[in-house]
Amino acid sequence: MTEKGVDAYIIPSSDPHQNEYIPPCWQFRSWISGFTGSAGTIVVTADFAGLWTDSRYFLQAENQLKGSAIELVKLRIPHTPEHVPWLASNLAPNSKVGIDDRFFSLGMVQYMKETLSGAGHQLITGIDLLTPIWIDKPSLPDNPVFEHHLKFSGISRVEKINKVAEVLNSTGAGYHLIATLDDIAWLLNLRGADISFCPVFISYCILSSAGTILFINPDKVSKSITSELESDNIQIRPYEAISDFLENLPKGSSIYFSPEKVNHALIQSIPADIKKVHGMSITTGLKALKNSVEIEGLKRVMVKDGAAWVKTLCWIDKQVHSGAIESEWSVALKIAEFRAEQPDYMGESFHPISSYGWHGAVVHYSVTPEESLNILPQGIFLLDSGGHYSDGTTDTTRTITLSEPDHQQKSDFTRALKGTLGVSMLRFPKGTKGYQMDILARKALWDAGLNYGHGTGHGVGFFLSVHEGPQTIGTSASGNVNVGIEPGMITTVEPAIYREGNYGMRTENMTVVVEDIENEYGSFYRFDTLTLAPIDKNLIDRELLTSAEIEWLNLYHQRVFVELAGSLNVDERIWLQEATKPI
Repeated sequence: MTEKGVDAYIIPSSDPHQNEYIPPCWQFRSWISGFTGSAGTIVVTADFAGLWTDSRYFLQAENQLKGSAIELVKLRIPHTPEHVPWLASNLAPNSKVGIDDRFFSLGMVQYMKETLSGAGHQLITGIDLLTPIWIDKPSLPDNPVFEHHLKFSGISRVEKINKVAEVLNSTGAGYHLIATLDDIAWLLNLRGADISFCPVFISYCILSSAGTILFINPDKVSKSITSELESDNIQIRPYEAISDFLENLPKGSSIYFSPEKVNHALIQSIPADIKKVHGMSITTGLKALKNSVEIEGLKRVMVKDGAAWVKTLCWIDKQVHSGAIESEWSVALKIAEFRAEQPDYMGESFHPISSYGWHGAVVHYSVTPEESLNILPQGIFLLDSGGHYSDGTTDTTRTITLSEPDHQQKSDFTRALKGTLGVSMLRFPKGTKGYQMDILARKALWDAGLNYGHGTGHGVGFFLSVHEGPQTIGTSASGNVNVGIEPGMITTVEPAIYREGNYGMRTENMTVVVEDIENEYGSFYRFDTLTLAPIDKNLIDRELLTSAEIEWLNLYHQRVFVELAGSLNVDERIWLQEATKPI
C-alpha cells in the first residue's frame, strides 16, 4: 500500500463476473483472512483491518478470524456497502483508497467515488496487491463446456441471438457486452462446471450485427461444439482478448451494457469516444420469460424432485423416531442421494440449509459436518434444498415438527404459511410489481406483531442460477423491484418467521406466472404452484385459516399425492397418503 501510495485497500467477495459463487482463483478475501463465508468485505488501513459481514456469519467469522488481526465489523443490513461510509468518515483528510476494479461493478465504483470524494478522499482503481503475494493461487477453471440440448431449452441459440439483436437495434447501440455467466450460457444453449452450484463457464460475450463472439479459453470447447457455433456465426476468441476487442471498437460506434453487471476495469478498456448505452442486460429480461418447453420440463422436474422430497421426509420420520442418530448433515446428504437417483439430475442448485432447532433461526444457515447438530425426536426441523436437472432447477423449503408442537409453534408456522398462500392464490393485473403484492405475504405475521427480514420471492433460472433476476417479490438482492411480474416468470414464494435461539418456520414453493382472465378492466395473471411436496399438517392451526385457504391446501395435497405416488415404494406411498389427507 505504501509503494502504491494508498491509505486504505478494499478486498471484496466478488469476481469479474459478479457471480454468486466464486471460483477458487478469485477468492482473495477468503485467502487473506481465512474467513470462508460467502459474503463479506475486508478493509485494510495502515493501522486497522476489518471484515464487514452480516448476521448469518457472525459466529463463523469470530472463529475464523482468531489470530488474524482482522476485526469483525457487524453489518446492520445485509448486502450494503457500509464500509464505504466508514472509510469516508474515518480516514485522514485527502486519503487515497485503492481497489482492484476487476472485482467491482461499474455502478459500485461510481458509488464509491461519489461517497469518498464527497468526504475529500480519492478512489484509485487498478491496484492489484494480492496476486503478487498469493504464490499458490489456483488457475482459472478449465472444465469443458457442454451442450444444453434443444429438447430442454426449447429455443435455438440462433433464435435467441436474433431476439437479442431485435431489442439491441431498438436501443440504437451496435454492440451488446454480456459479462454475466448465466446470461451467456442461456444465450448460447451451453453449460459448464466452473462455478459451484451453477452450471456456467468463465467467459465474456459480444453481440453485434456482424455476429457473436464468445471470449473463452478455446481448450474448454470441443471441436464439435466449435464447429456448431461457427455454423451459427459465433466466433471463439481467447478469454483475455476481450479488453483488446473493446479497445479497438470502431470509431463512432456504440455499446450497450448493464452497469451493475459489468466490472469497472473492463469498461475502462472502451475508448472515450465510444458511446455507452446503459440498461438491463437484454438477455436477462428474455431468459426470465420461460417458454412452453421449459415450463413443461419444470413440471416433469417437480415430479422427480418431489419424489426425492417425499423419500427424504419419510426417511427422516422413520429414522428419528426409531432412535437412529441422524444429523443436519446426514439429511443434506440423503436428499442429494435421492435426487441423484432421478434421470437427468446434474447436482445441487445451492448449498442446502438443513437446520434443526435454533439453527433454523439462522436465516441462511450453511450446514457443515463440523457444525451439524444431531436431530432429536422433538422440536422443529427446516430443510431448504434444491437441485439442477437438465430440464430445470428447483428450490424448495419445508418445515416439519418432530414432536407435538405447542401453540406458539403452530401459530407461527400457520401465519407464515398464510403468507405463502396469500401470494399463491393472488389474481393480479398486468403491470403489477412484486413489492405491491408483498403485503399479502406479511399481513398475517404483521397482525401478530411479527415479520421477517428477507425478500418474499426470487426468480429461478432454468438449469442455471437458482437466484435469477430481474423479478422479485419484496426486496431482493437478486432482483429489480421495478420489474413487473409477467407470464412465464418462475418465482419462489417463501414467507417465514424466525425465533432466535429456538426455530425457523418457512414454506417455500416455486410458481409460474400464467395468464388468467381478460375483460374490460384489462389482463389479469395468477401464480400456478409448481413445487410438489407435502406441507406438515401437524404444524397447522386450522382456526387461523380461511375456508378458501383450507380448500387450496386440500386440493394441493391431493395433487401432490396423485402426481408423486407412482414414483414411490409402498411404504413411502402409505406415508404420503397420510401426509396429504384433508385437514
